[in-house]
Amino acid sequence: MKRIVSVTALTLALILMLACFTACGGDSKKLTAGTYKLSEASGEGADVYEDLKENITLEVKDDGKATMYFMEDSVDELVFDEKTGKVTFEGTQIPYTVSGNKITIEDSTGKLVFTK
Repeated sequence: MKRIVSVTALTLALILMLACFTACGGDSKKLTAGTYKLSEASGEGADVYEDLKENITLEVKDDGKATMYFMEDSVDELVFDEKTGKVTFEGTQIPYTVSGNKITIEDSTGKLVFTK
């Protein structure tokens, strides 16, 4: 029961934080398929991410589709569009950038960084 509550709370926090992202800088949108781990979180809800970040991963496929996992449980489906530089998350498009082995989703309200 405690794990279900934790997963539900995390999902809601992810939805709220990612839905707040509306603008992003940077040039690169080219993704590399693989597994990324949440390495940095700042802004709204960051304390939740910092406490749980070792349990949050993002698996990106060659076609731009991705699955976010919390403790190996699938939490959310995302789609990265390299042409627009946006990731679609529960019907909302959120800008992202790629630098080396990092995917950054950032705006004035906060930032999530996933590292391969």
